[in-house]
Amino acid sequence: MKSIYLLGLLVIAIGSTNLFADQFHYTNLLLGERAQGLGGAFTAVSDDASGVIYNPAGLAFALSNDISGSANAFYKRRVVYKKTIGNDDFIEQSGGTTAPFFGGLQKLDEIYPSLSIAFGIFNLDSELKDQDDLVTGKASLGLTRFHRTANIRATTSGLGGAAAIKLTSGVALGLGVNFITIDELVQEYQDVTYANTAFLTQNFRTHLDASALQINLGTQVAFGSVAFGLCVKTPTILTETYETSLDLSTNRGSDGNPLDEVARVDQTLSIEKPLQTLPTEIRFGTAWFASPRLMMSADLIHFTAASSDYFDRLAVTNFATGVEYYITPSIPVRVGLFSNNDARPAVEDGKLNQPDHIDYLGYSLFFALVQTNSQVAVGAVLQTGEGKAQKIQGPQIQDVEAESVTVAFSATHSF
Repeated sequence: MKSIYLLGLLVIAIGSTNLFADQFHYTNLLLGERAQGLGGAFTAVSDDASGVIYNPAGLAFALSNDISGSANAFYKRRVVYKKTIGNDDFIEQSGGTTAPFFGGLQKLDEIYPSLSIAFGIFNLDSELKDQDDLVTGKASLGLTRFHRTANIRATTSGLGGAAAIKLTSGVALGLGVNFITIDELVQEYQDVTYANTAFLTQNFRTHLDASALQINLGTQVAFGSVAFGLCVKTPTILTETYETSLDLSTNRGSDGNPLDEVARVDQTLSIEKPLQTLPTEIRFGTAWFASPRLMMSADLIHFTAASSDYFDRLAVTNFATGVEYYITPSIPVRVGLFSNNDARPAVEDGKLNQPDHIDYLGYSLFFALVQTNSQVAVGAVLQTGEGKAQKIQGPQIQDVEAESVTVAFSATHSF
């Protein structure tokens, strides 16, 4: 399959070396009602249903039962490849709406002191892209027409449960199990007409379908106004398949000139173990409850390397910090700062067909209205990124600027 894919890249004037959906950034979506506003810095707090994601041990410190949910009312990502088509930029956009989290927490003190359980249904990532680009009049680049469409439907979702108990008044242990599914469908069509009458048409399609079982083991320790949390998530792949198909026609020879005959490639392959392994996630967090009105938190999140022939990911470390401040007894504001680094290798001079590498920095701002038994929150998450890419044939490297904007709301009911 790789030789055919490279053939496609060699004969086109403008190609995509990033045909996969985004399995290479781990913080595209922030999850959880309170954690969303704190930039995901929640490992040392984790006292609501989102503990099934951040740290199951935090469930033992919950003060009440609750049920909560959040939704992204608006999501849009824009990636700009600088000076890709001559001096013109090339822009890709994706967006959509999703419900990142729904869950509930139940305290079971009547069964065992400090025992709490929780469940969660969540989306770790979701991407919807409908790209349609038409470029004409680029004779200086050897092109008279370039047309490309790219469609991506991708979701990484999970269903999980967790339980936690206190060993002492300030020490808790938690255990969780999440079932994760990955479903990514990518389709790309290109037709190119060159100035010398050579042409190319190609359809490229990939479909990744996988599932995994993730074991979450966490601990949380509180000393007065300071808390520490540690959570390790270890995934085991249950099923995985990867299908690729390429339909290509061209009369362009290796020297760029048209040939008398048209070359055609039509092949479909099914790969049984494309992922082979998924990264282990290690979260360490701390929180300072400075006063009844002010709380500050910080997380360090490490993902181990996960390499295969089709999804080669390096080890990545991200950070998250958050502040929660009650402007009034019923109106808190939550602010977060976090990183979302790329797990793909850095783009280097002298190499060809390298995938994009874009590191993001994210900002979150949420306001909430807290009542006796409920609260609602609304806010936004902005991510801005910079990196490098090779979007066209040859050794040229392009600068990349990217941004994503999410407008979200959430609600929690306690009982």
